[in-house]
Amino acid sequence: MRYEEVPGHPGVVTASVAEAAAPARALASVLDDDERARAARFLFPVDADRHRVAHVLLRLVLGRHVGELPERLVFLRQPCAGCGGPHGKPYLRGHEVHFSLSHSGDRVLVAVAPVPVGVDVETVPEDSLVRDMTGALHPRERAELDALPASVRPAAFARCWSRKEAALKVSGVGLARGAAEPYVGTAGRPAPVPGLRIADLPPFEGHAAALALLAAPGDHDSP
Repeated sequence: MRYEEVPGHPGVVTASVAEAAAPARALASVLDDDERARAARFLFPVDADRHRVAHVLLRLVLGRHVGELPERLVFLRQPCAGCGGPHGKPYLRGHEVHFSLSHSGDRVLVAVAPVPVGVDVETVPEDSLVRDMTGALHPRERAELDALPASVRPAAFARCWSRKEAALKVSGVGLARGAAEPYVGTAGRPAPVPGLRIADLPPFEGHAAALALLAAPGDHDSP
């Protein structure tokens, strides 16, 4: 299955769902029973393909990283950082490796790092959806978006949201506590967040993406 490294960001790879769908179907045997069952439950084939591409890619990348066959990898979950339930951040049994997976539209991203990592990709939405979702953001982010022309607001929103989800994935909290914090900004560079290094990834057509890594206190340089 074809995938490629994201320029300037070692450990981050990407694949196109449209290009990788057929190869991922051919490689579906590397998935476990739960992954295959989840793909089968999707109503629309494109959603099943997106799920399948994402999880085949994750297994291929991690298998290569840890030196195991992709089909032998076993994923478990930590307790949820929000509620303590058994659906928290995934980890790989028997291996000390940090990883993150995200998919949206035609794009899948996988990040592997020596420290806790979060990656996120978002499809740039219609402006009407931006107006519906802006209220969940930090007040400063809402004000920044309100000040923008409608023509550029969706891209700025997707940029902000991808940064925020990437940051929240580092700890495993996700959106369980809402999307107001941390403040990551909507401008051309991510706002500094204590303890994290956040960077926008090179743009993919119709998408925005970001990477976040756990960092020493006071270190806010780009990953």
